[in-house]
Amino acid sequence: MAAGIVLVIVGAIFAFAVKAESSWLDTRVLGLILMLGGLAFVARSLVRRREVTTREAGAGAGAGSGVEETTVVERKVE
Repeated sequence: MAAGIVLVIVGAIFAFAVKAESSWLDTRVLGLILMLGGLAFVARSLVRRREVTTREAGAGAGAGSGVEETTVVERKVE
């Protein structure tokens, strides 16, 4: 997710702060493309985030005492 935030920041610098002129490169368009790519990267990493839940049995829980149960849930958008 940090790479997406860096892309958004670099894109904003190109779009709004750089005043360079070139016949083959428009810095404002380059900045907008980088910002959109960064936002897409951040959104994708938020959607694909994993959730991990860990439960531990108590000392007097019977036969399963001391056993740790781990459940992993992975959200994906298809």
